[in-house]
Amino acid sequence: MKKTVSVNIKGLNFLVEEDAYELLQDYLERLKRVLSTAKDSNEILEDIELRIAELCSQRLNDSKSVIEMNDIQEIIAMLGEPEEYVEQDEEDQGSSTYQQYGHHSERRLFRDTENATFAGVCAGIANYLHWDVVIVRAIFVLIFLFGGFGLPLYIILWIIIPKAKSTIDKLRMKGRPITVETVREEVENAAENITKKGRKFSRAVRNDDQYSKRVSRVGRVIASIIGIGLIGFGLMLLIPFLIFMIGGFDFIPVQSEQGLISFPELGDLVLANSGDFTILKIGMLMAGFSIILFLFSLGSMLIMRINNTWSKLSLLVLFITGIIGFFICMNIAMRTGTDFVAGGEVEKEIGSIQTTELFVRAKTNEPISKTGMKIKSQDDFGLIEMDDKDITQYGVRFKYIQSADSLFHIHELFEARGGSHKSSVNRAENIQHNINLDSNLLILDTYYRYPVKDKLRAQQVTVVIEIPNGGSVHVDDRIIKLGGDDDNHDDYNERYPIEDGYLKRSGKYRHWD
Repeated sequence: MKKTVSVNIKGLNFLVEEDAYELLQDYLERLKRVLSTAKDSNEILEDIELRIAELCSQRLNDSKSVIEMNDIQEIIAMLGEPEEYVEQDEEDQGSSTYQQYGHHSERRLFRDTENATFAGVCAGIANYLHWDVVIVRAIFVLIFLFGGFGLPLYIILWIIIPKAKSTIDKLRMKGRPITVETVREEVENAAENITKKGRKFSRAVRNDDQYSKRVSRVGRVIASIIGIGLIGFGLMLLIPFLIFMIGGFDFIPVQSEQGLISFPELGDLVLANSGDFTILKIGMLMAGFSIILFLFSLGSMLIMRINNTWSKLSLLVLFITGIIGFFICMNIAMRTGTDFVAGGEVEKEIGSIQTTELFVRAKTNEPISKTGMKIKSQDDFGLIEMDDKDITQYGVRFKYIQSADSLFHIHELFEARGGSHKSSVNRAENIQHNINLDSNLLILDTYYRYPVKDKLRAQQVTVVIEIPNGGSVHVDDRIIKLGGDDDNHDDYNERYPIEDGYLKRSGKYRHWD
């Protein structure tokens, strides 16, 4: 049976056997005497006590709640006897440390802010891998220039990699063993670096005080100009963003019974699912507001010379929010894109005639007014119109093929896109277009309709006319003739459309040779 005492080490309570406590107390007293003449002795002692508390915690578990004598002896053996380092000069101390501990213990990845250019990510990785920090920075620059994700990767690593705050963290970052001597060396090196930086700064201030002031004033002016520009650009984005995204302003050139349609209404026509627009709007709001607030915040920081942790953190949060919003929009875009992957095409035979000339006449939409009069004026604004049931689209394509015989052959192709071949064919079959062949006169509408439920899926109507040798097609003021040898007509590739045209909403025809 052994007596135990309760000990508080750096804020942590431990139950320690009495003889083990006496040994630990003696060790700390000897350490204090050895370091009494050293600079920063208090900081070294605090680091050593923190390490002792850590090692004690590692030795406790559910079946063991008391620090025993052999535990303290192991901890002292790991940290080293204080007197060993007093008897050696600085060179011998460094060599003995690495002779005693030939391996790197407890290596961990930290951000090295003391040797940082920005956040210390590259310096920390260089310490962990024992690489030159210039190589790591060059790799990040190459990833940024050619991979496109260097900056997001750096920001993510900045968030998830902790900063090396304590002396023990710095030793772990470099893979060095944590002993009394290495702690003392690290503390002294840190103090020396601070002294060197202070002297360098003092010399710079003494030698270049006036020059620095002039450069500082010019820099503030440039920063203010950039800040004003960023805020102005943010305001330019904010106004249309509020009008179109939040106000729901009708501006899309698609005519409906109520006039132009709004962005949400266009979303219902394009997006695959009815609920996708809500998700898309959330993503666009996140991305849009984040970009605008980022510009406002960065501009304000440059103008007012704000450079603190909270301002940097706010920019980081806005950047991450914008990235999340962008990926939400990309997800909806890819989901909608899957509804365009398959194409469907159906054919409708119109007829065949024996003649040398075929005349094509466009029939424009002439609705009847409430008084029974024909409405002759045409609203050419927008290529699409819609009501509660149907979408009306204007413009019909023409393709001309060499006929295999002495007849004119006319047929129509209806095309649409969908998530599968079956759905695209169904959409193509739902297209309605009026066309009629009367003797050698082909009369057709310049528009076609399909149900609103089919959405905008690249629906298209093409009139295919096979022209015999010596035959001609008269459209508007254009005469189309195809030459060719009848002996080649059995080869399908020779009969592939060699000319095409487009019949506009107004009935005007445009031909491409």
